[in-house]
Amino acid sequence: MAKYLLVETKSPLEGGEYAFELGKQLRDLEHEVTLYLLQDAVFTARKHFEAGKTLVAEAKTHHLTLLADEISLRQRGLTKDRLSEAVRVSTMEELVDLLMERSDKAIWH
Repeated sequence: MAKYLLVETKSPLEGGEYAFELGKQLRDLEHEVTLYLLQDAVFTARKHFEAGKTLVAEAKTHHLTLLADEISLRQRGLTKDRLSEAVRVSTMEELVDLLMERSDKAIWH
C-alpha cells in the first residue's frame, strides 16, 4: 500500500474534480490518499458550494484525508467556520512535510 499526496489547484468549476476522482480510484486499490486543496481548489471546501458538496461527500465516504491551505483560504476570504467539517485547515509547512517525508508519490494538478 502506497501513500499518495494529490494536490489540487483548480476549482470544481474549472476541472478541479480530477484529484477527487483519482483519489477515489486509489483508495479502491487500498492506497492511503491525502488531498491537499491549494489556490482556487479551496472553494471546493465551502459548506454551501454546490459544485464542491458532492466531491467532499464522496471523498469522506472513500476515507480520503482532505486538507485546505490556510493561505489560499485567507486570500479568498474563506474562514474556517465556512468550511465543510470534512476538511482540515493546513499549512504550507505540512504540505512540504507531506511532499518530502510522508508520501510515497505526489501528483500536482
